[in-house]
Amino acid sequence: ASSYVLARQIAGPIRRLALATRRVQDGDYSVEIGVPAGDEIGMLAQAFQSLVADLKEKAKLVEYLISASGAAPTESLRVGRPSPAPAGDVLRPGTLFANRYEVKDLLGMGGMGVVYRAFDRELQEAVAIKTLRPEALAGDGVALERFKQEIRLARKIAHRNVVRTHDLGEVNGMYYLTMEYVEGTSLKQLIGTRGPLPVPVTLTIGKQLCRALEVAHEQGVIHRDIKPQNLVVEPSGVLKVMDFGIARLASRTTDPGLTKEGMSIGTPDYMSPEQLSGKELDARSDLYSAGVVLFECLTRRLPFEAATTYAVIAKQLEGAPPDPRTLNQDVPEALAHVILRAMAKEPVDRYQTAAEMHDALAAIG
Repeated sequence: ASSYVLARQIAGPIRRLALATRRVQDGDYSVEIGVPAGDEIGMLAQAFQSLVADLKEKAKLVEYLISASGAAPTESLRVGRPSPAPAGDVLRPGTLFANRYEVKDLLGMGGMGVVYRAFDRELQEAVAIKTLRPEALAGDGVALERFKQEIRLARKIAHRNVVRTHDLGEVNGMYYLTMEYVEGTSLKQLIGTRGPLPVPVTLTIGKQLCRALEVAHEQGVIHRDIKPQNLVVEPSGVLKVMDFGIARLASRTTDPGLTKEGMSIGTPDYMSPEQLSGKELDARSDLYSAGVVLFECLTRRLPFEAATTYAVIAKQLEGAPPDPRTLNQDVPEALAHVILRAMAKEPVDRYQTAAEMHDALAAIG
């Protein structure tokens, strides 16, 4: 008799879990399993509930992308729009690069180099290739070795919210990176075309960003350049963070905005005060930048705006960020508190880990 009772105690929760799975497969993410925690089945149920919550978040983002205001144009579903091919060393479509990668098209150009979509003939898959400007690695070899170390660390980051770095190579003196090719809309494009994002969408973006930062920081990698341009939303609702491991190199490129100690001030809007001051950085600098990103998501504005770059820097270093509720009344008090704490001037006053910031966002919704 006791074995019969035990079997019923086990079979009941398993049956509920199986029914909940079928409902989720049908697109119903409102399921509540109701299995007591404490044993193996309870742990499995909790893991399942967490997975459902994640699927629900992504579904909200997908719904927003194809909402009544119109889906994003097809051509914007690529990271960067093809730029007109300039003269010079830009690779042409059809070029076989490094005797392995067939260049398909040009995705964009930036301060560090040129990005292409290519086909990896060896692995039979699409990849992104970023060729690096020679001046980025010029010097006594220390910069190159440091960069290689950064890339070795970045390659260890394996997470769905991170664009995977594959390899660093060199052809005829030109260094290049190969990365996972991602189709999606940059968060900057999304903010620019849709205006302030709804609170649920912003929360979903923020939580996924924090997950990406958490796994990177666990590997000892600080991004240093978190901004909407480096965040891509896939059509499936997954947020991807690009350019882990290469932001330190970007500060060495020749740029009109270069200042002391090689610090780039071309785009200071998302930089922490300590980064702008040229101080040593840790994970909390990325969390400051994440706070700025969430502020912009909700307001379509930057927290610090001024007529000149140096005036923006002065505000970043000395001024208090405005409460996002003054620009968007739909922002709940709890979310405003998370953003303002993330953007505290002193690192000790911010969230100390990405996991802590994620949990604060998750507590809101």
